[in-house]
Amino acid sequence: MRKVAILIASALCFSTFVSPASAVTKATTVTTAFKKMALTASESLGSLELKYESDIDLLDQALLEASRLADANYDQDLLSATNTFAPQIASANIRLESAKELFGSNSKLTIFQGLFTYQNADRIYSLLICPDSTLPNGPDWMEIAKRYCTNVNNKPRPGDISTKTNSKNTVGGEDWQAKDVASIQYINADNQYLQFAITNGWLVPLNPLVFDSSRIAIKTETANISSLIQQNGKARTAALEKRDKAVSLATKARQDSIELIDNAFNKAKANLENQELAANLALTAAKRAAKDPTIFDTAFVIAYKFDYNQRKLDEIADAAWTGDWTYRTIDSIIKVNKLAILGDGVSKKYTLKAAKAFNEKVGNAFTNEVDFRSALKFVVATYKQTTKVSLKF
Repeated sequence: MRKVAILIASALCFSTFVSPASAVTKATTVTTAFKKMALTASESLGSLELKYESDIDLLDQALLEASRLADANYDQDLLSATNTFAPQIASANIRLESAKELFGSNSKLTIFQGLFTYQNADRIYSLLICPDSTLPNGPDWMEIAKRYCTNVNNKPRPGDISTKTNSKNTVGGEDWQAKDVASIQYINADNQYLQFAITNGWLVPLNPLVFDSSRIAIKTETANISSLIQQNGKARTAALEKRDKAVSLATKARQDSIELIDNAFNKAKANLENQELAANLALTAAKRAAKDPTIFDTAFVIAYKFDYNQRKLDEIADAAWTGDWTYRTIDSIIKVNKLAILGDGVSKKYTLKAAKAFNEKVGNAFTNEVDFRSALKFVVATYKQTTKVSLKF
C-alpha cells in the first residue's frame, strides 16, 4: 500500500510540475503566436483601409460620371429645344414683321360724320395719326394739322389763340373733319372704341380686307411667338430639372452606399483593432507570466486582465468626466483616479500577487464588457491552438 501511495504522489507531482525549460518554451511559443496575431491584425487593418479608400474612390468616380452624363444630356436637351423652337420663333417673327409692314401700308381710315356724335370719340381721336404736310419744306407748324392725335410735339398755328388741351399730346391745330383720312399704329388697331367705330361705319379702312387680315396676322403671330417662347422656356426648365434630378439621385445613391460601406468598415475595423489590442495585451501578459513559469497559464490570465483593467482606467482618468462611465464597481472619478494610480504602481513593479489584488479591487467592471469578451475569443483560441490549453477567465 505504501508503494502505491508513493507512486500516486509521484504521478501527481509529475502532472502538476512544469519544468523551467518547458515554461520558457511555452512563453516563447505564446509570444511568437501573439506576435503573429498582432502582425496579421495590423496588416488586415492596412488592407481594410486601402479597400475602404478604393471603394470610396469608386463611388466618387461613379458620381462624377453620373454628373458628367447628366450635364451632357442637359446640353443635348437644350440643343434639341433650340433646334425645335428657334426656327419656329424666327419664322413667326418674320411673319409678324411682314404683317406689321403690310398693316402700315394699309392703316388709313376715312372719318365719317357719325364719329363726331359718338360719346367716346375723344378716345379715338387720341389714337389717330395726323396726316403729314403736303407742302415741301413747309414750316414746323405744318407737320401736324390736327388738334387731337397720337403724334407728339404738336405746335399751334401762328395766330391760333386756342388753348384747348383735351389731350396731353396736343395743343392747338384744327379739329378732325368728316372725310379726313387718318392712319393708326398697329398697337392700337384692336382698341375696343376704334373697333366699335369701324363696326358702325364711322371709321372705314381704305382697304378693309388687308386692314383686318394684317391686323389679325399681327395678333396671331404675336400670340404664337409668345407661346413658342413659353414652350421653349418650359423645355429648357424641364431639361434643367431632369439634370438636377439625375445628379440628386446619383448623389443619394453615393451617400446610401457610403453609409453601408462606413458601417461595414467601422465594424470590421473595430473587430481588427480589438484583435490587435488583444494580441498586444497578450504579448505583455506572456512577458509578465514568464516570471511565474510554473503556473504560466494562470499567471497569463491574471496579467492579461490586469493590463486590460489598467488600460481602461487610464482611458477614464485621462478623459474629461462626462458621467458616461457608470460601472457598478467604479462609482466615482475619485475612485477611478486612485485605482489608476495604483495600477501604474503595480505595472512598474509587477508581481502576480499585486496584479491579482488589483484585479479584485477593480472587479468585473471592464471584463464583462462586450469588447473584452469579443477580443478574448481570439486570445483563447490562439492560446489553445498554440499550447493545447483552454484558458479560464
